[in-house]
Amino acid sequence: MNSTNSHTLADMQAYTAARYTAQEIAQTHNVAESTVRTRWFDWIRQVAPAELLKDDRGYSELARTLFGDFAGVKLCDRNQWVTEAKARYSHEWESAGIIEGELMPEEVGNVLALRQTQNHELGLSVAQQLQQLESLIDQANTAEGNLSDADLKAAVTRGQQRAVMLYQAELQAELQTINSLKQRRMGGGQP
Repeated sequence: MNSTNSHTLADMQAYTAARYTAQEIAQTHNVAESTVRTRWFDWIRQVAPAELLKDDRGYSELARTLFGDFAGVKLCDRNQWVTEAKARYSHEWESAGIIEGELMPEEVGNVLALRQTQNHELGLSVAQQLQQLESLIDQANTAEGNLSDADLKAAVTRGQQRAVMLYQAELQAELQTINSLKQRRMGGGQP
């Protein structure tokens, strides 16, 4: 993949990531929110598949860009704008792996564009989940290492404690025996 294509793919990724409300777009162009949602959206979805323009989170960066382009178009030039914008943006979709919609029925182009977007978002999600999993594994390894050190220290401490108890028991038995023998020697054999 050459640098132009990867740049274009990065642009498409940005187009699908950001989200804007109709109110934000309307305020930018000093129009009513309903104008953005109805009249203008009908025009820009002739340029790109609706799935690339809007979802339940709002309008995409691509939609915001197209709204910006469309805002300055005169009423009599709108059909020409659609043709030109379609040519401009379909080239970007093609370089991102989306087949140009004019070579096939619009429904197929829309499905392919949607699938490309979904695959990209899924890829980002998988990459993020993998990164989280790797972080969790690192934390578990650190905790396991800390646990192993703690277990080792506990075992050493238990060994020392046992050795002290054994030595103490041995020393007490030795001292009692010596004391008992001394008393016998001095006392004539009575314990």
